[in-house]
Amino acid sequence: MQSTEILETMKAYFAGKQPVEVMDNFPQQSPRALLQESLDVVDFVVYLEEELGRDIDINQLGEALLNKNFGELSAEVARILTEE
Repeated sequence: MQSTEILETMKAYFAGKQPVEVMDNFPQQSPRALLQESLDVVDFVVYLEEELGRDIDINQLGEALLNKNFGELSAEVARILTEE
């Protein structure tokens, strides 16, 4: 699965939940800023798993969720899914 497809799936999760300004610049947004509570992170990962039809080990994403933007995170998810 391509990172662009994953990025669009991630963006769809936030549609209607975030202001237009955030959505227009979504790839550069920080997951840390938009997923402020641990339950938000879990809900986001479960959403990705359901939409992508694949299990995602949240522990593999830990550092990326904290230190990368959504564009970089989508590439990391694509890499993880390719390795499985």
